[in-house]
Amino acid sequence: MSLTDEERNDIVTYRYEKSGQAFDEAIKIESLGMHNLAANRLYYALYYAASATLISHGHVSHSHSGMLTMMHLHFVKSGLLTKDDGALLSRMFSLRQESDYEDFVEVSKRDIEELMPLVKILIEKIKRLRK
Repeated sequence: MSLTDEERNDIVTYRYEKSGQAFDEAIKIESLGMHNLAANRLYYALYYAASATLISHGHVSHSHSGMLTMMHLHFVKSGLLTKDDGALLSRMFSLRQESDYEDFVEVSKRDIEELMPLVKILIEKIKRLRK
């Protein structure tokens, strides 16, 4: 992707905003007892933050699995994010895949209550990696 610095900055800012919106949606949706959809929005909150940070470093992913691979390669492997951070990214990717596409997968209220603060912390860590 060949972007000017201004274009790159605009996209990064926009995706960070989308991350915040998705996280807020997860909170609202969870309050309605829609746990699978809350898991989806938590994943997307991470996805938008991660893709923004990757773009800020000049890396572009064209798929969700590509984003996950690049985050591990550029930030977990280098030690900028911990292995636990990488594991949470992977867990949220898998949970979203399973709850959106697999039969008989139900995310529990307890799962969301456990994941929500962890995802919020990881989003902040990812945002601090912005170049």
